[in-house]
Formats: sequence, structure tokens, C-alpha cells
Amino acid sequence: MFKSNKKIKLALAPMAGFTDKAFRQICVKNGVDITWSEMISAEGLVRQSLKNNKSLALAEKFGPKEKKYWVQIFGSNPSSMATASKIIADEIKPFGIDINLGCPVKKAQKAGYGSIQIKNIHRVVNIIKAIKKEISLPLSLKTRVGLKNPEEILEFAPKLEKAGIDQLVVHARTLKGMFHETPHWKIVKQLNSILSIPIIYNGGIKTSEDIKFYAEKTGCQTLMIGQSAIGNPQIFNNANKDSVITKNEKLETIFQHAKLVKKYYGEKGLISFRAHFSAYLKNYQNARQFRRQAVQIKSLKDVQYILQKIKEKTK
Repeated sequence: MFKSNKKIKLALAPMAGFTDKAFRQICVKNGVDITWSEMISAEGLVRQSLKNNKSLALAEKFGPKEKKYWVQIFGSNPSSMATASKIIADEIKPFGIDINLGCPVKKAQKAGYGSIQIKNIHRVVNIIKAIKKEISLPLSLKTRVGLKNPEEILEFAPKLEKAGIDQLVVHARTLKGMFHETPHWKIVKQLNSILSIPIIYNGGIKTSEDIKFYAEKTGCQTLMIGQSAIGNPQIFNNANKDSVITKNEKLETIFQHAKLVKKYYGEKGLISFRAHFSAYLKNYQNARQFRRQAVQIKSLKDVQYILQKIKEKTK
């Protein structure tokens, strides 16, 4: 059970197109304890040569301060999932491997990976067993609580634990509920009394108050934050202390983030930074005008120009 005097650990959720090395470094600087890669296709990884492997590039070497970096893979074929895990373990050497059973999007459902695999837990068990034969790293699995019924997880989670996972990350919404359903945190609390492995809570965390609420109510010592960290990595900094981030400090974070993007991916990487930049500017004065400019940046100078204009407007 959660103890209020114990530090709450926080994890950055795996998010396609967002949790690259640059963003993870910004989150680490802001206090996140555990990081995740973007989703990586097991099939894509095993079918490409290691020399120019785009899927492996998504896993990428982690930063020096990423003490617990998990690489998340998705797929439905036990053999491919096991082979991909072995490649990642050998080439990337992360803290652990995580299986994706949480993605609810239609594309994933049609392809048979992500949350839809809750329909076939027997196959998921085979995936776990196949991976465990190939790697000695810790194995995690991220899942939703069910397809439509949130109590489904009470039945299938013990099977996952028995198959060999070392950790379970629970997004407390159903597949049907996508990202807007009220989180079923009481189900996660029940899970904590059923399973012996660590459980990480995920879902509905938007503020430091939410962090404390879900930690206390679920009994989870580690909580995972996803969408609420985009444009607001300071959420990790505020979890265990009361502090206020000034607008100038936030502008500095934006610039440091942009510099890291350029460092790791060159100025062409700033095109993918546009979504981050726009999210950062959400609550600024004249936000609409600046966000229109943010989604057109092509260089670090463009970023600097917009930030300077914001400073002038908010003096």
C-alpha cells in the first residue's frame, strides 16, 4: 500500500512521435525517474538489416542519466517478438523490454497488435515465454484493463505474471474508452492485492494533485504520465514538491529542448519538434498566433525568433 512519506516515482509513457532521446532528456532534467522509448515494430526490426535499421534507430542509445530506460515493442508473432527483444538487448542494452498491449488505435486493431490482443491472452502468454527464453533483462508489459469490461484484467493479469513478466503497467481505461474514459483506478487497487509483481499506474494524470491522488488510491509507488507531459515536462518536477515554474523558465526549457533535437537529429529534426513546440505554447498570451508560427519552424533560429517575440509580448 502507498505510504505518503515515500517518494512517488514517475515514468514517462511511450508515445509514438514524441518520446525520442531529446524529449526524454528534458524529462530527466525535470525529475522523471523512468523512461520509455517510442513504440517499435518487432516485425519491422527483424526484417531489416542492422546497418540501416529504422526500427532499431527508434530504440536508440539512451542518455547517460536515463537510469531505467525501457524499450517498448509491439507485434503479435511470438517468434518475431522474441528475436526483436534479443536484438534490442544486444544492440541497445536498455534496462528492460516492454510489450505493448496498450495501443487502442484502429490501425493497431486491424493489424492485430496492441490492446486488441487482450482477446487472445493465450498468444500473449506465448509471446512472454518466447521473449523470456531469449533475454535476461527485466520484461514488462503495458496493457489496458480490458476491451469493454474493466474487470477483465483481474482475470488475465495473473496469467501474465505466471508466464514470466517482471512488471505490469496498467492504463486504467478500456480499449473502447480510448483516452477519454474515466480511469478505473479501483481496479488497479484490486490488482495490487492480487499480484506480487510491481504495478505502474497510468491514466488521467494531468496535475501534481492527480499524481498524489492516484498514488494514494491505487497503492502504486510508480505512476506513468503520457500526454500531460507533452508541452509540460515540469509535471515531473512538481510531483514531490510544491514549486511554480515561471514563464521565462518554461521558455528556457523550450530552447534547451530544441537544441537537443538539433544535437541528436540535425535541424531537419526540428520538423518533428513542431508538435512539441506548439504544445509548450498552449497557455501563453497570443498563443494562437505563436502556435501557427511554431508548426512552420525549420531551424533553431526560427525557434529563437519566436521565443524572443513571446518574451517581448509577456513583459
